[in-house]
Amino acid sequence: MEAFKIFVIFIAFTLLFSCESDEGTLKDITFINCDECTADEPLRAEISIKLADPNKFGPADNIVLVDVYEGNLEDEVLFRSIQTSSGETTTNLTINKKYTVTATYYINNKTYIAVNSITPRVKYTESSCEAPCYYTVPKSINLKLKYTK
Repeated sequence: MEAFKIFVIFIAFTLLFSCESDEGTLKDITFINCDECTADEPLRAEISIKLADPNKFGPADNIVLVDVYEGNLEDEVLFRSIQTSSGETTTNLTINKKYTVTATYYINNKTYIAVNSITPRVKYTESSCEAPCYYTVPKSINLKLKYTK
């Protein structure tokens, strides 16, 4: 009977520690919109910039200033500046180049700046669409304010 208990404990520990987590695998899964796939490798990517509604946090100037910098923010190499009043805007960026994007919100006579970075990349698939094709990832960057103080 003692040998049976040891055997059950051994099997339980083997099953518990032999399984791999699916978290890493799920991060690598990309759902491909085949309509956005191209036969030729793209040199630029259209990136959607997600913005918050500034009026959500109180009286605000409806204009959000979006600045796109090449490289890191501290390099101060301004690539493009966009003014928008919508919750989303787009820009075309060069592949395999890092960009830092800021969104400046003016709410209750205070300035709030959201910062994020993105490096668009090209991926290739042979089996996900009818024909082999190239697509870009990521497609968007989040610059929504979560809260204000």
